[in-house]
Amino acid sequence: MSKFKIFIVLLFSSVVWAVPFNIDVVKTGEGDEIRAGQLIKVHYRGYLYADMLHYDSLKVAAAQDSIAKAQADSVAAATAKKDSKSKAKDKKAKAPVDTVAVADSAAVDSALVDEASADTLTPFADTYASGEPLEFTIGVGQVIAGWDKGIVGMKVGEVRKLTIPYVLAYGENSLEGIPPYSDLYFEVELVSAEKPMEPDVFPKDVNKLAWKAKDKGLKIYDEKAGTGKPAMAGSTLKVHYTGWLVSGRKFGSSKDLGKPFEVVLGVGKMIKGWEAGLDGMREGGVRWLRVPPSMGYGASAFTMIPPNSTLVFRVELVESMVDPEVAANMDFFPDTASLTFENGSEGLRYAVIQQGEGEPAKVGAAVKVHYTGWMTNGYKFDSSRDRGQPFVFPLGQGRVIRGWDLGVAGMLPGEKRILVIPPGLGYGSRGAGPIPGGATLIFAVEYLGE
Repeated sequence: MSKFKIFIVLLFSSVVWAVPFNIDVVKTGEGDEIRAGQLIKVHYRGYLYADMLHYDSLKVAAAQDSIAKAQADSVAAATAKKDSKSKAKDKKAKAPVDTVAVADSAAVDSALVDEASADTLTPFADTYASGEPLEFTIGVGQVIAGWDKGIVGMKVGEVRKLTIPYVLAYGENSLEGIPPYSDLYFEVELVSAEKPMEPDVFPKDVNKLAWKAKDKGLKIYDEKAGTGKPAMAGSTLKVHYTGWLVSGRKFGSSKDLGKPFEVVLGVGKMIKGWEAGLDGMREGGVRWLRVPPSMGYGASAFTMIPPNSTLVFRVELVESMVDPEVAANMDFFPDTASLTFENGSEGLRYAVIQQGEGEPAKVGAAVKVHYTGWMTNGYKFDSSRDRGQPFVFPLGQGRVIRGWDLGVAGMLPGEKRILVIPPGLGYGSRGAGPIPGGATLIFAVEYLGE
């Protein structure tokens, strides 16, 4: 069999052996039709076509059988020493019979599925049973393609039945209860839909905004002053934002997803321009940020953001919440310029920010600490607090970086230090994981005792 014939068989398999995409409106709804970018809630029941398990296995077997026959034909042709016209005829006579038989079997199964009956459907999901509708933003890839395609245009209260071929579902992937190559059937009810959000508009001349210089090249402009609770270190913020390059090309927006972005201020989860730029905002406020590369993504490149890009953001602070208990157990990126540092051994610098008491940490002891580590640009690369478990190591035995062995020695239980560790006491020129070679590291370390 030629490669062209193999291609035709595989193409035939992928096109014929899948149910056609179909939408049936069971109940009409009211209001405006939903569109891409809206946050919606739906109730749904999901079913697997039971016969898919049978004819999809035939599909894979047929493709494998065709490839095997092609390889056998190729070997026979290369090694043939004599005229084998009669054998070739036998092969040509047999091959179509096997291939057509498989195709016919699949066609019969497909017809049975298309006729559909309760017997051909196996349920795998039901939000009505749990009582909790599913919330997601339509049209942005948060759900399978068949849903993005089949739900757009619905109205609140509307019910649709969706027949979705596997290529618009999970494809060759499997989920719990859903084998690979599964065609799916859904009953979907649109419960609610948030109003579409008006997109933010990039200024005609961004340079003419009334910018105020803040930190290290960062500039801010308050379009609207807020009157609610302030954003501060430890605050959980809900914000709407849009980000552009200075050319005006948009690279991201929470409004495209229909819901605010949630983040904690002061823990290194955001770029440094956001950490410094949002501090002090109040709920209801709208602030523009002009972020230089050093406080953005620096030399790193992303899909829509070239290296060394200056970024412009419009940020609306929707909500600022502080949980004192949570904040008390968090490490915040320190303002090293405001701390008084001691010069330790071998170039280590440290500042005591919380006093302790008791027996000091001794070389050779198994010490217990909580820690958070950042690079100097504010990027957090690790934290025991995020894992909810202290880190234990033998002090002074070379089991951690040299800066830790030096910096933790002598700490008292309950004491907390900020360590500034030069590359020679950290990961040197080789780096480690997200830490590049030659990086100076900043750690907040709390000694919990032995």
